[in-house]
This record gives sequence, C-alpha cells and structure tokens, in this order.
Amino acid sequence: MSVVVAKINLLMEAGKAVPGPKIASVLGPRGIPVPKFCEAFNKVASRANANYKVGDLVTVRISIKDDRSHDFTVSGPPVAYLLKQEAKLSKSSSNPGKELVAKLPMSAIIKVAKCKMADMKVDNENSAVKMVVGTAKSMGIEVIEG
Repeated sequence: MSVVVAKINLLMEAGKAVPGPKIASVLGPRGIPVPKFCEAFNKVASRANANYKVGDLVTVRISIKDDRSHDFTVSGPPVAYLLKQEAKLSKSSSNPGKELVAKLPMSAIIKVAKCKMADMKVDNENSAVKMVVGTAKSMGIEVIEG
C-alpha cells in the first residue's frame, strides 16, 4: 500500500490549466507528469458544478504518494475570491480596518457562506456567515444590513 508523502494546495483557474512553470515547478520535481495532470484537472473542473464555473479560481488539493501516483480534489473558490466578485473588486484593501474598499449587504455574505459551507467544515449556516464576515472585514469590506 502506498503512503502519502506530500500534500499540495494550488489555486488554479477551473478548466483552464496548461502545463507551465507555475504548475511544473511544484509537480515536476515530485515526478508527476504535468500534461497528464492538467488534462485530468481540466476534465474534472469543467464539469457542471454549482459552486464555480470555468475560469473561476478554485482550490486544488493534491496528494502525492511514495510510488509517484497522485490524486486530487477540487473545491470551490476561496471566500476572498467570492467576496471580490460580489463587490466587483479587482483587489482588496491594502490597509484593512482603516481603508474601506466596498460595502456588501448581508444577503451577499449569506450567499457566499452557503456556497462555501461544505468547505468550511461547519455544521450551521450562522457559523459560516460569521467566518465570511470576518474575511470581509480583513479585506476592507463593510457588511451592511439589507
């Protein structure tokens, strides 16, 4: 039985992975054939999925085993990415707490929390909302009622 020797997390665009330096520098030294990985990732990440669409930034968790085999899981976009999309921002605040870059209604926060609830490992929506509100504050986004 093979043993997991490395776990890697990457942020990649769903369905648009190409063999290049970003991916090759991480997977190549561990003996993972980059073109085959990209092909498999694109196939999985371009399936119809409610949490993300092709082109969205997604989290890929890769487990590499001692026999150089690997498997991976794709989870939805990070909370910060979803908040930037909701607020139509290109980047968040460089000085959070002092500089506000956007205001989002609570309905947008709840939408993001519902989308990410499975990835957050929480058992109720209220906990997920609190986590998303914390991320929003750390990005310079004010949450307003509405």
